[in-house]
Amino acid sequence: MQDLKIELEIKKKELKSLVEKKQNLLDKEVYKKSCELDKLVVKVMRGY
Repeated sequence: MQDLKIELEIKKKELKSLVEKKQNLLDKEVYKKSCELDKLVVKVMRGY
């Protein structure tokens, strides 16, 4: 569970950085990273 939480924090930082770089929430890369983050959130929620 702790590994998932660490991975979640990393993905959040990656998404934030990508959004700042792209300056566009509709960018395909931003969307893809957001989906990755969503999947991790679901995994963490199921772990509780």
